[in-house]
Amino acid sequence: MVLLPGFKYLEVVRGRRGGRPTVRGTRVSVDDILGMLSAGWSPKEVAEELEIPVEAVYEALRYASEALRRVTVFAEITG
Repeated sequence: MVLLPGFKYLEVVRGRRGGRPTVRGTRVSVDDILGMLSAGWSPKEVAEELEIPVEAVYEALRYASEALRRVTVFAEITG
């Protein structure tokens, strides 16, 4: 188990959810949380449904935001 630096609630456990980040002590992945939020659930509703702290929901959002900052997209103009 590896706690992610700078995150209180997120960890990576080898063999759990394909090595994707999860909420500490659960099988709830960051992408599970993002999927629910994108479907219109509020952070509070997500936390209650998944039985995790609402702070973990906000950490998942921060993790996703930071991960996107590290991605570079190249577009090719055609035509």
